[in-house]
Amino acid sequence: MSIEELLQQMEKYRTRREQTDHRPQWLREFVHAAAEVFEPLQFSGRIGFDCRADESGWLVSLYMGTTEIIGGPRDGQIDHVSFRIDVMEVSRLFDSVSRMEFYSVTNESDDRFQEATRSLLTVSGSVKDGGSVRLELLGCPPKFVGPGLKKQSSD
Repeated sequence: MSIEELLQQMEKYRTRREQTDHRPQWLREFVHAAAEVFEPLQFSGRIGFDCRADESGWLVSLYMGTTEIIGGPRDGQIDHVSFRIDVMEVSRLFDSVSRMEFYSVTNESDDRFQEATRSLLTVSGSVKDGGSVRLELLGCPPKFVGPGLKKQSSD
Protein backbone atom coordinates (compact mmCIF):
# COMPACT_ATOMS: atom_id res chain seq x y z
CA MET A 1 0.00 0.00 0.00
CA SER A 2 1.44 3.37 -0.98
CA ILE A 3 1.62 6.34 1.38
CA GLU A 4 -1.06 8.11 -0.64
CA GLU A 5 -3.44 5.15 -0.28
CA LEU A 6 -2.67 4.94 3.42
CA LEU A 7 -3.48 8.64 3.88
CA GLN A 8 -6.75 8.22 1.99
CA GLN A 9 -7.67 5.26 4.17
CA MET A 10 -6.87 7.25 7.33
CA GLU A 11 -9.10 10.09 6.10
CA LYS A 12 -11.95 7.64 5.49
CA TYR A 13 -11.55 6.24 9.04
CA ARG A 14 -11.58 9.76 10.51
CA THR A 15 -14.69 10.73 8.55
CA ARG A 16 -16.48 7.52 9.53
CA ARG A 17 -15.57 8.02 13.20
CA GLU A 18 -16.92 11.59 13.14
CA GLN A 19 -20.17 10.43 11.55
CA THR A 20 -20.81 7.87 14.31
CA ASP A 21 -20.96 10.60 17.00
CA HIS A 22 -24.68 11.33 17.14
CA ARG A 23 -24.47 13.67 20.12
CA PRO A 24 -25.73 17.19 19.45
CA GLN A 25 -23.11 19.94 19.46
CA TRP A 26 -24.41 21.48 22.71
CA LEU A 27 -23.94 18.09 24.44
CA ARG A 28 -20.38 17.75 23.14
CA GLU A 29 -19.61 21.19 24.56
CA PHE A 30 -21.26 20.24 27.87
CA VAL A 31 -19.16 17.05 28.16
CA HIS A 32 -15.98 19.00 27.44
CA ALA A 33 -16.85 21.61 30.10
CA ALA A 34 -17.82 18.91 32.62
CA ALA A 35 -14.49 17.13 32.08
CA GLU A 36 -12.73 20.34 33.10
CA VAL A 37 -14.10 20.13 36.68
CA PHE A 38 -11.88 17.12 37.44
CA GLU A 39 -8.63 18.27 39.09
CA PRO A 40 -6.02 15.49 39.42
CA LEU A 41 -4.21 15.75 42.76
CA GLN A 42 -1.13 13.93 41.52
CA PHE A 43 0.32 13.21 38.11
CA SER A 44 -2.19 13.60 35.32
CA GLY A 45 -5.23 11.73 34.17
CA ARG A 46 -7.54 11.24 31.25
CA ILE A 47 -11.28 11.73 31.62
CA GLY A 48 -13.57 9.04 30.22
CA PHE A 49 -17.25 9.49 29.52
CA ASP A 50 -20.43 7.84 28.33
CA CYS A 51 -23.55 9.60 26.99
CA ARG A 52 -26.96 8.01 26.63
CA ALA A 53 -30.32 9.44 25.69
CA ASP A 54 -33.31 8.26 27.70
CA GLU A 55 -36.93 9.29 28.19
CA SER A 56 -36.00 12.19 30.49
CA GLY A 57 -33.10 13.63 28.47
CA TRP A 58 -29.40 12.78 28.43
CA LEU A 59 -27.44 10.75 30.98
CA VAL A 60 -23.77 11.79 30.98
CA SER A 61 -21.30 9.76 33.07
CA LEU A 62 -17.72 10.97 33.54
CA TYR A 63 -14.82 9.40 35.42
CA MET A 64 -11.08 9.79 35.88
CA GLY A 65 -9.36 7.01 33.98
CA THR A 66 -6.76 4.74 35.54
CA THR A 67 -3.05 4.53 34.69
CA GLU A 68 -1.28 1.27 33.85
CA ILE A 69 2.37 0.94 34.89
CA ILE A 70 4.58 -0.46 32.12
CA GLY A 71 7.87 -2.20 33.02
CA GLY A 72 9.71 -2.61 36.29
CA PRO A 73 8.52 -4.47 39.38
CA ARG A 74 5.04 -2.89 39.17
CA ASP A 75 4.50 -3.88 35.51
CA GLY A 76 0.80 -4.24 34.77
CA GLN A 77 -0.33 -2.55 37.98
CA ILE A 78 -3.35 -0.29 37.59
CA ASP A 79 -3.21 2.95 39.59
CA HIS A 80 -6.17 5.18 40.31
CA VAL A 81 -5.56 8.91 39.99
CA SER A 82 -6.64 10.91 43.03
CA PHE A 83 -8.74 13.93 42.11
CA ARG A 84 -11.10 16.56 43.44
CA ILE A 85 -14.15 18.25 41.99
CA ASP A 86 -15.35 21.79 42.72
CA VAL A 87 -19.07 21.17 43.26
CA MET A 88 -19.92 24.86 42.81
CA GLU A 89 -18.25 24.73 39.41
CA VAL A 90 -20.34 21.68 38.51
CA SER A 91 -23.54 23.57 39.34
CA ARG A 92 -22.46 26.39 37.00
CA LEU A 93 -22.57 23.96 34.06
CA PHE A 94 -26.37 24.06 34.29
CA ASP A 95 -28.87 26.86 33.67
CA SER A 96 -30.94 25.39 36.48
CA VAL A 97 -30.31 22.49 38.86
CA SER A 98 -33.32 20.43 39.91
CA ARG A 99 -31.46 17.85 41.99
CA MET A 100 -27.94 17.24 43.35
CA GLU A 101 -27.10 14.02 45.21
CA PHE A 102 -24.00 12.24 46.49
CA TYR A 103 -24.03 8.43 46.63
CA SER A 104 -21.74 5.94 48.33
CA VAL A 105 -22.91 2.44 47.45
CA THR A 106 -21.64 -1.12 47.74
CA ASN A 107 -21.01 -3.15 44.61
CA GLU A 108 -21.77 -6.61 45.92
CA SER A 109 -24.30 -7.27 43.18
CA ASP A 110 -22.88 -4.96 40.48
CA ASP A 111 -19.99 -6.57 38.61
CA ARG A 112 -19.44 -3.50 36.41
CA PHE A 113 -17.16 -2.01 39.09
CA GLN A 114 -13.96 -3.38 40.63
CA GLU A 115 -14.12 -1.53 43.93
CA ALA A 116 -16.18 -2.88 46.84
CA THR A 117 -17.66 0.58 47.38
CA ARG A 118 -18.09 3.32 44.86
CA SER A 119 -19.11 6.93 45.12
CA LEU A 120 -20.66 9.32 42.68
CA LEU A 121 -22.11 12.80 42.49
CA THR A 122 -25.29 13.14 40.45
CA VAL A 123 -26.58 16.50 39.23
CA SER A 124 -29.82 16.87 37.26
CA GLY A 125 -30.97 20.01 35.52
CA SER A 126 -31.39 21.91 32.30
CA VAL A 127 -28.55 23.11 30.10
CA LYS A 128 -28.33 26.15 27.84
CA ASP A 129 -29.12 25.32 24.20
CA GLY A 130 -30.14 21.84 25.18
CA GLY A 131 -32.54 19.89 27.25
CA SER A 132 -32.45 17.93 30.44
CA VAL A 133 -29.17 16.39 31.56
CA ARG A 134 -28.36 14.05 34.42
CA LEU A 135 -24.62 14.26 35.07
CA GLU A 136 -22.92 11.45 37.00
CA LEU A 137 -19.37 12.09 38.20
CA LEU A 138 -18.01 8.67 39.16
CA GLY A 139 -15.37 8.15 41.84
CA CYS A 140 -13.82 5.27 39.87
CA PRO A 141 -14.21 4.05 36.29
CA PRO A 142 -16.40 1.08 35.33
CA LYS A 143 -14.56 -2.28 35.24
CA PHE A 144 -15.01 -2.76 31.48
CA VAL A 145 -13.01 0.42 30.77
CA GLY A 146 -9.30 -0.09 30.22
CA PRO A 147 -6.59 2.25 31.49
CA GLY A 148 -6.79 5.83 30.26
CA LEU A 149 -3.01 6.24 30.31
CA LYS A 150 0.08 4.05 30.29
CA LYS A 151 3.12 5.18 32.27
CA GLN A 152 6.64 3.85 31.82
CA SER A 153 8.07 2.71 35.15
CA SER A 154 11.01 4.70 36.46
CA ASP A 155 12.23 1.73 38.58
